[in-house]
Amino acid sequence: MHELPLLKDIVILLFASIVTSLVFYRLKIPTIIGFILGGIIIGPYGAGLIHEKELVDVMAEIGIVLLLFTIGIEFSLSEIKAIGIRGLTVALAQVLLTTFVVAGVATLFGIPIIVAFFIGFVITLSSTAIVLKIYMGNGEIEAPHGRLALGTLLTQDMAIVPMVLFVQIFGAGGTPSFIEVSKTLGLAIIAVFGIIAAAYYIFPLLLRNVVKLNSSEVFTMAGMFVCLGTAWLSAHFGLSLALGAFIAGIVISESEYNHQTTASILPFRDIFNCIFFISIGMLIKVEVLFEQWLPVLIMTIAIIVLKSAIITAVTTVLRYPLRIGFVTAMGLAQVGEFSFVLLKIGEGQQLIDQGLYQLFLSSIVFSMILTPLLIKLAPIIAEKVRDLGPKIEETEEMLGGKSASAINHVIIAGYGIAGQHLANVLKKTGIPYVVIDINHENIKMASNDGHDAHYGDASYSEVLKSIGGSVAKVLVLAISDPAVTRRAIKIARAVNPKLHIIVRTQFMGEINALSELGADQVIPEEFETSIEIFSRVLKEYKTPVNIIQNQIDMIRLEGYAMLRGSSLKMEKITELTSFLAASVSETFFVRPGSPADGKTIRELNLRKESGASIIAIASKGQTKSNPSPDYLIEHDDILVLLGSHAEITAAIELLSLPPETT
Repeated sequence: MHELPLLKDIVILLFASIVTSLVFYRLKIPTIIGFILGGIIIGPYGAGLIHEKELVDVMAEIGIVLLLFTIGIEFSLSEIKAIGIRGLTVALAQVLLTTFVVAGVATLFGIPIIVAFFIGFVITLSSTAIVLKIYMGNGEIEAPHGRLALGTLLTQDMAIVPMVLFVQIFGAGGTPSFIEVSKTLGLAIIAVFGIIAAAYYIFPLLLRNVVKLNSSEVFTMAGMFVCLGTAWLSAHFGLSLALGAFIAGIVISESEYNHQTTASILPFRDIFNCIFFISIGMLIKVEVLFEQWLPVLIMTIAIIVLKSAIITAVTTVLRYPLRIGFVTAMGLAQVGEFSFVLLKIGEGQQLIDQGLYQLFLSSIVFSMILTPLLIKLAPIIAEKVRDLGPKIEETEEMLGGKSASAINHVIIAGYGIAGQHLANVLKKTGIPYVVIDINHENIKMASNDGHDAHYGDASYSEVLKSIGGSVAKVLVLAISDPAVTRRAIKIARAVNPKLHIIVRTQFMGEINALSELGADQVIPEEFETSIEIFSRVLKEYKTPVNIIQNQIDMIRLEGYAMLRGSSLKMEKITELTSFLAASVSETFFVRPGSPADGKTIRELNLRKESGASIIAIASKGQTKSNPSPDYLIEHDDILVLLGSHAEITAAIELLSLPPETT
């Protein structure tokens, strides 16, 4: 039987990913480091277990594309604007200063100016994949240093275009051409606007028609098409793959499909990202690493110190708190994955030899390996050095925190009749809430009704997290799909153990199972329908409202307790029911001319006439408990009556106005 080499390589990659994840999880070391070391071991310069290296590199690039696309979706245009002019200035200053400083230092060692600038380009870039993945995992992507890091990484990605152009023009003795430079930059600008136009007009239209099919498979394919299609379009016009995908994600973030698109792509993104980190380790020649370990170590330390110092200095000059600047600097101190691209181009253009190539390669990988540790230590060190910098107030713009309105809110999953009524009530009462539904028409209707509505599946953890599930107070699952409901309960309980989950279901037999999964309250439709039927029957016989409500409360108490296996024994419930049935309370508003108006309780003699007692009276904003027999009742008083159903009915008849006579 024919054996597929690529399939074998994929199996080895997946096995290496699983093993390193298990080992490094037990050691409490970030798995990213494990993936890189795993790549060194199984790569062509290690055990030589991987043969289709080029295809692995392709899958690694897809991982970067998917990462940037999902990052773009999670950052709306308004949030990008929140980075501000200062944030973009930090990014631009970092790129320019690092490039020129490195180039200047390189020329001091006798390196030609063109090669010196090429080395500056390589060291300037930071790792988008590693930094954003760690920040996302730590929940720091919206923190002030996360926003600054994002702006810097995006600026670096955009700077790749002129960097590649520089290398191609000056490499191998090339001569600059103004026409060629203008043409390349012009195409890049056109490509950016083309991607934005496609993402803004074409892709939402495509997704809007796809969701009407109610097929998660087709929706996932459409999301992958949007992501990979924009990446290909970007690369076709000379931009980086990741930059195009990020731009598309940014525009998609403004649509109602952003959360579900992220959730559908996440599994693919995570798998390809693991392959990316393993592919980095495959680049290292182990024998060269052992031979040049000291130069590699010195260069790695020099890169980290230089880049972190430049970013810290820039942020301090631009009046950022030292704490924010230092944490951002430590996060961006490594060299990035796109530097590998520049190194390959530079080697092909004869700008560096193989020895220098491997030296830079090893230093880049080691700077990446140290990144999780640097990010972890950065806040600790920053707290100790924060007082050394200027006293600058950390404003809300810097902190980038979410408003309090996004906390303790209600999540309504399903915008059917129940969801609509609940959303309208919460809107009127001012309780914060958000609506989520997998049905596009329901989301459109909810948006038209003025609700904060999002397209998404509540059984995906990323969807729940994106709408604040980890800080919400109540989740109401009004979904018609029982399987989705069960998954959503488990996911919601994992996302937020304190979340109060209320579930609507069709049948009483599902109460026990849903409660065991983690639901706090389960409302079966057939049970509530039966209650509504008998309450309407009693209303037709003019049964007092308080008696109807009392019966409803007793049935719910007895029915739900039995279905949930309550610790109350049946005889206790029966005893409680009998007590409630024998003794109920009701209020009565005394109108002018009522038999009670102007009489004392003794004169009214209500207890003897009906059997009901007046246990309290609310008069002129005050409540009198256990009033004396000499208490004078006046109109506009509210009497609180206690007695059996029959006694309360008799008392109300006595207190009511007599029919008018003509």
